[in-house]
Amino acid sequence: MIYKPPFDRRKPDITTAAPFGRSPDGHWIVSAGDLPELPIPRRVEVTKDFIAFDGWVFPLSYVSKSLLVWLQASFLRWAKEDESERNREWIEGIAEAFENGLAGAL
Repeated sequence: MIYKPPFDRRKPDITTAAPFGRSPDGHWIVSAGDLPELPIPRRVEVTKDFIAFDGWVFPLSYVSKSLLVWLQASFLRWAKEDESERNREWIEGIAEAFENGLAGAL
């Protein structure tokens, strides 16, 4: 007899995976496929509880590998879109605040 799990581990859904974020329209994010390619955000908010980009909210109490990969790709893309010193410092500030918030959430 071959064991078949009650869900597909490669494609989680809301009933089998913990959400790791929320979109601006209130939908839960449970898969990296739910994450968009965001343009450089107009508003970024980092607190001890969450990080948010133009309404996309990610709690720091549960940071998934998918979220970390997405953040890294976003930061690199934003750096290429605007190579100015000001933008580089802004991205570094977000990364530092995220790191501090993440350390505070542990």
